[in-house]
Amino acid sequence: MPQGSYQADVLGRVELGIEHERLAAYSVDGGPCRFKPQSPVLEGQLLGNVLVGQLTLCLEGASCPAMGTLPLLAVYSTEDRSLTAYVRPQAGCQVPGLGKGGILVLQPAQALSAPAPVRGGPSGVARLRTEKRNAEAAKEALERGNRLLGAKEWSGSAAEFERSITHDDRNWVAFFGLGTAWLMRGQASDAIDALSRARSLNPRESSIHYNLACAYSRLGDKKQALASLGQAVKLGFAITEGSQDVELDRLLGSDAASLNKYLGLLQQAVANNKASAGRRQQTGP
Repeated sequence: MPQGSYQADVLGRVELGIEHERLAAYSVDGGPCRFKPQSPVLEGQLLGNVLVGQLTLCLEGASCPAMGTLPLLAVYSTEDRSLTAYVRPQAGCQVPGLGKGGILVLQPAQALSAPAPVRGGPSGVARLRTEKRNAEAAKEALERGNRLLGAKEWSGSAAEFERSITHDDRNWVAFFGLGTAWLMRGQASDAIDALSRARSLNPRESSIHYNLACAYSRLGDKKQALASLGQAVKLGFAITEGSQDVELDRLLGSDAASLNKYLGLLQQAVANNKASAGRRQQTGP
């Protein structure tokens, strides 16, 4: 039974409990929607491992209310005590940060908190160890992580990628996903550690180098950001015009010396995209 402190990116921290044989959740820290403390945000009935109920979330859209109550269908995992919900706002409305897939994952709050390292102890990816390899468990966690990453559930996806790595630390995709999730959560140093592990496993994947450039930009490291971006473009990294990372753009556009190099690399990345689009058109369906 899901009870206690839970957390999701779009809700913040909530407290789950049973009231009149129904599951109810109340906001603890307000989250991105800035709920008032102890505001009810979820209620429903748990039928086996399926929760049917309703969820309150903030909405965006010209004709949408600031807050809306949406129907909720969620699946409870007895393995990690998470609730995976599929949320669909009304037509023309969006839930900030929810993503197009409509997937919201509530996980026990303690599962999302990295264990505090002992003095001089490991942190970031260094604390992840594969004690006994389990290819199937690693694959399942990796697939869940990729789904959550696509839905912009950064905390939930990071937890799944970590779980995958503890079952198999030889898959570059898991480290890439973890680094990307940490980058989106603002953990630039941890992201660099994870992405560097991904790069050591697959040095020719251009997206790894690009995300490393983005991570270095968060730390204000122009030299490493330019070097990583250059390597990404050299390996064929492609981007559509105007879709470059905002922080990378701000850092490398801040002085003439780096700006000229940056613009040249961007132009090449756009050219790579046009070239790959042309090849796709030639090959046909």
